Amino acid sequence: MRTFRDYLLEIGLSPGQHGRNHITMNNHVGAYEKWLEKRGLDIQSAAYKDLMDYIGNLQAAGKSIHRVNHTLRSISHYYDYKGWPNIAQTTRMRGVPRTQPQNLLIEEELAELYESYWPEPHTCPSVRRRNNYHHTDKLILGLLIYQALDMSEFMKIELQDVKLEKGMLYVKSGRQKLERYVPLKASQVLSLDRFIREIRPTLLKQESDKLFAPQADDYNLLHWQFKQLSRKMKSHAKDYLDIQIHKLSQLRQSRIAIWVKEEGLRKAQYLSGFRNVSSAERYQKADLSDLKEQISNYHPLG
Repeated sequence: MRTFRDYLLEIGLSPGQHGRNHITMNNHVGAYEKWLEKRGLDIQSAAYKDLMDYIGNLQAAGKSIHRVNHTLRSISHYYDYKGWPNIAQTTRMRGVPRTQPQNLLIEEELAELYESYWPEPHTCPSVRRRNNYHHTDKLILGLLIYQALDMSEFMKIELQDVKLEKGMLYVKSGRQKLERYVPLKASQVLSLDRFIREIRPTLLKQESDKLFAPQADDYNLLHWQFKQLSRKMKSHAKDYLDIQIHKLSQLRQSRIAIWVKEEGLRKAQYLSGFRNVSSAERYQKADLSDLKEQISNYHPLG
C-alpha cells in the first residue's frame, strides 16, 4: 500500500536529513486531523471555512507565516495523495519575504564551468560497481546550466521527451511548473545522442522509459547523485576556476537571470516554467551587471 511518504518521494520532495521533512509534513497533517476531530469533523469532509478556522487557530497560537504556509503545503499534499478535492491547493498566507537570488554567475563563467568539467569513474571498484554516475554527471550539469531544470524535473524526463532532431527538450508540468520546450545546445545534442544509443543500454538493470534510469526511478539514488555532484562542482569551481559555488541551484538561478536579461520577462517565464511572471521578476532585480565588477576582483588584470 502506497503511504504518504511514498507519495512525497514520487513527486520529488526531499525527505531532508533523517527524513525530518517528511516527518514534519506528516505531523502537520496529524495536528490538523486532531483539531478537526475535536469539532466532530474529519479531514475528507472538512470545508474551506474549517481550514480557514484552523489557520486562525495557528495564528492565535503565535505560529509564524512560514510555519503556517508549511502546514498548508503539507495539508495540500495530503489531499492530493488521497485524491480528494484539494481545498488547500491555492491557499497561502501573504507577507513572506521572497529572497533575491544570490551569487549568480555570468554566461562566461557558466560556460567555463561546463566545458572544463569531465567526471571520472570512482576510484573505488566496489563503489564503481554500484553506480555509474560519471556517465550522467555532465549531462545533468548541462541541463542545470543551460536549461535551468530542477531535481524534480530530472525525475520526470523520459526518452520520448528528448527531441534530438529538433534540438529541443520537452519538460513536463508539475505542481509548481508549467510544461515547456527548451532548446538544447549542439554539444548537448551530441552527448545525449551518444548516451542514449551507446551508454544508457549498458546501465539499465530493468526496462524503464526514464532518460536517467536507474537513478530517476528511485528518488534516493538521484538525490545521492545530486549531493555528490554538488560536492564535486564546489571543489572543481574553487580549485580550477576560482569560482564560488554554494549549491547546484545557483547554476539554475544564474541561467534564469540571464534569460530575464537577454530574453525578457515573458520568455524567461516560459523557459523557466514559472506559472506567474512575478517569479521571473525576482531575477530581474538581481543585478547581473554588478557581477562583472565582482569577477574582476577575483580575476584582476593587473
